[in-house]
Amino acid sequence: MDEIYEALREADVFVSIGTSGAVYPAAGLVRQARQLGAATLELNLEPSQGSAWFDEARHGPATELVPAWVDEVLAG
Repeated sequence: MDEIYEALREADVFVSIGTSGAVYPAAGLVRQARQLGAATLELNLEPSQGSAWFDEARHGPATELVPAWVDEVLAG
């Protein structure tokens, strides 16, 4: 967990893909990332239990959402 929290301290973006957002400690990572200044994005089939904590949420199949998001990032 120490390595995860260290990565959060250095992250510019936190992306959660395909999770219920209900199991801790992972469910609390989005709040930690936001507190540390990272932009947060949820890519999930449907809103997770923690969806409201994200700056942005996109819902649909990961097979569509993830490649589209990666294309956006690479197009910069």
